[in-house]
Amino acid sequence: MELPAARHGGRQPMTDRRKFLKAAAVLSTAPLAARAAFAGNGSAARLDAVVIDSRHEAARVFGDFAALAGAPRREVQGDITDLWQRELVQRWREAPAAVAGLTERPALFLLERLGWDHGLRVVFEAEHLPNGVGGVQHRIVQSNAAGLELELAAAGSDWPAVLADALIHGSRAATRDTRPSGAAMAANLAEPTKLYSWIIAPRTAA
Repeated sequence: MELPAARHGGRQPMTDRRKFLKAAAVLSTAPLAARAAFAGNGSAARLDAVVIDSRHEAARVFGDFAALAGAPRREVQGDITDLWQRELVQRWREAPAAVAGLTERPALFLLERLGWDHGLRVVFEAEHLPNGVGGVQHRIVQSNAAGLELELAAAGSDWPAVLADALIHGSRAATRDTRPSGAAMAANLAEPTKLYSWIIAPRTAA
C-alpha cells in the first residue's frame, strides 16, 4: 500500500508509514457501527473535498486516509480565507456540495457561516479534546451516529483513521437538525488544542 504523493510548500510531513499501516490494520477489524449509523434514511452526502488543519498530526492522518479513499484533500493552517476565495466560493456558487473536515473551531465557524448563503448546513459535528495524559476525549455534538463516540474511544491513537473511514464511507447527512451548530453559536473561538470534525452539506441532503 503506497501513501499518496507528498506535496511541498511548507506543509507538515505526511503520516509515517509505520503509523499508517498500523491504523490500516485497525480499520480492517473495526466495527462498522458508525458506518451503519450514517446510512439512515437521508440521501448520500458525497464529499466534494476534505479540509484538514495540517498543523495537527491527527488531522494529517485523517487527511491521508480520506485521500486514500478518494476524497480530494485540501489543507489549511488555521486560516481558511485562501481556500474559500480560491476554490470553495466558486464551487458553492455553481453547485453546493458536501465538504468534510478536521480543523480547529474558527475554520468550522467561518465555513458554516459562509455556507449558509449557499444553502449548506452543518449536518455532522464532533469534538476531539486532548485529555492531558496522551489520550483524546470524543464527543458527538450533531449526528445520529450513536456508536461512533465509543468506536473512536476504542481506537485509541488510531481514532483519526477510524473517523475518516466513518465519514468517507458512511458520509450520509447524519441529522435533519439544521439549526446553527455549537461552533456557530460559540462566543469563544480560541481553542487551539481542540479539534472538530464536521460535514457541511446542502440542506436538501438533510
